[in-house]
Formats: sequence, C-alpha cells, structure tokens
Amino acid sequence: MKNKIYAASVFLLSILLSAVFLECKDFFKDALTLGLFGIFIANFISSATFFVSAPAFLTIITGGNLYSPVLVAVVAATGACLGDMVGFLFGHSSRKLMKKKLDRHKTIRFLEKHFHRHGALIIFIIAIIPNPFFDAVGILAGVVNYPPLKFFVIMFIGRFIRYWALAQVGAHY
Repeated sequence: MKNKIYAASVFLLSILLSAVFLECKDFFKDALTLGLFGIFIANFISSATFFVSAPAFLTIITGGNLYSPVLVAVVAATGACLGDMVGFLFGHSSRKLMKKKLDRHKTIRFLEKHFHRHGALIIFIIAIIPNPFFDAVGILAGVVNYPPLKFFVIMFIGRFIRYWALAQVGAHY
C-alpha cells in the first residue's frame, strides 16, 4: 500500500507541475527578474513535467549575458537535474508497484541488463542533446533500478556542458 501511495504521489506531482507550467507560461519570460533563483526554478519546472517542453533554455541564454556562464550552467543544471529526478522516481516507484511482474518480464530483464551496461553513455548523450525523450530515459532508469546518484551525476555533467554552451552564446551577444 505504501508503494502505491508513493507512486501515485510522484505521478500527481508531475501532473501538478505540468498544469502549473501550462497556466504560468509567462513565468519563463519573467524568470530572470528573480535572478539565478529564477533560472533554477524555470529549469526545475521545465524538467519536472513529463514530455512538456518549456522555453527554459531562454533563461540560460539571457542569464549568460547577465552572470558568469559557469554559474548559470551550474544553477540551471542543478534545477534541471532535480526536476528530472521526478521522472526517475516515478519509474522507480512503478518498479516497486509491479516488482513481481517486472522481474519475470523478458523485455525488462533485457533492458535492465543493457541499461546497466551502457546506461551511462545513453544518459550522458541524451542529457547533452536537447530532445523531448529525456523523460523516458529517466523513467526507464528508475524502472531498471539504475543507481540514483550515478544517474544524477551523469545527467548533471551532460546538462552542465549543454547549459554552459547556451550561457556562452548569451555572454557573447
């Protein structure tokens, strides 16, 4: 019962964040008035919503013009990675809910074996390239019981590189 409540809570949190994002689209335009905190929040919300893209990258480009690009990349990557952990936790809680079924399922065992072997590279590449599929990778990492700290660190490195490049663009224009 505890696992069902946990899974439902994570899912509802993502739905709530998606609704907040849709209702407050203009927040991303005004996020820079909050400074680095606004960049953090914009990237957190953008990443915590499942498969809903948001223009949070604009806060990074603009922030790069106002602050140190390294600082902007650290703040944005931290916010985005914490937001992406929502998907990871959703996948992890789903695994706990359906543990008996998943442990017997051949496809899940296959994915688990190969994701543990090649997951670091997959996470890094998908984190560094802008795409809407990272939510699926986060959910999959949770389902196949990928180590959460390892997932976070690899994702952070990929996001940091991408956001540093975006902040550099802002710093030069």
